[in-house]
Amino acid sequence: MDDSRNCWLVDTGYCQKRAEACLEQGVVTIDIEIHLMDELADDIVNLKYIDTKSSNFEYLREEYRKMDDKFRAELAEEFEKIKLPDGSPEALQQQKLELLTSRLNRLREEARLLRETMKEFDRFEKRERIKELIRSRLCYIGEGKLNSWSEDIFCFANEIHNGDLVIMPLTDESYFAVGKVRGGYEYAENGLNLRHLRDVTWIQEKLHIPPLTKLQGVSRRVMPIEGELKASLMDLLDKQ
Repeated sequence: MDDSRNCWLVDTGYCQKRAEACLEQGVVTIDIEIHLMDELADDIVNLKYIDTKSSNFEYLREEYRKMDDKFRAELAEEFEKIKLPDGSPEALQQQKLELLTSRLNRLREEARLLRETMKEFDRFEKRERIKELIRSRLCYIGEGKLNSWSEDIFCFANEIHNGDLVIMPLTDESYFAVGKVRGGYEYAENGLNLRHLRDVTWIQEKLHIPPLTKLQGVSRRVMPIEGELKASLMDLLDKQ
């Protein structure tokens, strides 16, 4: 089993029929105690097309352009510096190459950090957009519940990627279904218990995983499985 893939606990709720339907139809759904979830469906689908033209995002975009221009200019400059007359000592040529390599590595790291900053800001914008959508449809909601709902929706629709593993709790204590995600977020308007969906290939339909019970009963419905819990899970799957 590929240990590099992300693992997610996705709680479909305490309805046994819902979990059974997920296994039968090759999907996983999200359980959030929110009556207006269906009203958010189109907005969730369109999160990937969210307008990212805020002044902060434009600032980061411009900084990235500057970084790219700087990288190209400095790279050209360093290549000019590395040109040596014929017959130059080999040691001097090696020194020039080492300096160029060091310079390139530093520029590459600066670009990587800026890309990560832009990705994090994009995630932040989308989370805030979900909060706005929820607030616009409710008279009042506590900050804690707003944060957990928005994070669950965001993760289910955006952070879970094809190839990730999803772990679905079953009604039997300490038992879980394990599947591999194979499709993006979809909304099935005519579905009964299954409306907010991700296509899944179920690898194990009933697996005893006692360590994961500690993640149940919390306010979150979609959570990453990381660290020792993930390691023990992957080890267990390798033995199946």
